[in-house]
Amino acid sequence: MKVAILVGSNRQVSVSRKVARWLRPLLEMKGFDAEILDLAEINLPWLDEPELPASGLYQLEATKTWSEMVKGFDAMVIVFPQYNWGYPAVLKNALDTLYQEWQGLPVATMAIGSHGGFQGELALSLVLQGLKMKRLAVNPRLSIKPDEIARDAEEAEIAAFLAPYLDQVDLLAQALNAEGAKK
Repeated sequence: MKVAILVGSNRQVSVSRKVARWLRPLLEMKGFDAEILDLAEINLPWLDEPELPASGLYQLEATKTWSEMVKGFDAMVIVFPQYNWGYPAVLKNALDTLYQEWQGLPVATMAIGSHGGFQGELALSLVLQGLKMKRLAVNPRLSIKPDEIARDAEEAEIAAFLAPYLDQVDLLAQALNAEGAKK
């Protein structure tokens, strides 16, 4: 099963990126082909297609490339920070740029916030429902306060800090496996 780990932030120093880099090898050890998609690197234009995304009549190369990327995955885990009880605009833009590609795609979220990112998770869940994505039952919320993970933290330090969430990753892997078995 090929799983995208979408970094839902474009900040240069992003905790979401650190979490995605921690998550990738854990999913690979569980037998998944995991790949990180970083919205800072993908750098989509701001919803600039002349036609509605639901039409699928993409004209911009960036949109066509993004569409093909998404189509190449069997499932997605969106790792994102909570911003003011919501989620980053760059993530909303990435979701809104496409439509049919999302329908039926199994998705889990990993919200990051001082208190687990509950409000951001709630806001995003409405959009994922509107896009008709297939929500997995396991959606870990990580309670990480600003600057709790040092900007220059090494992989081992990040892994040690995130160790309490390993059980959630195990449950996430089980949910992904269950979804893969349905196909």
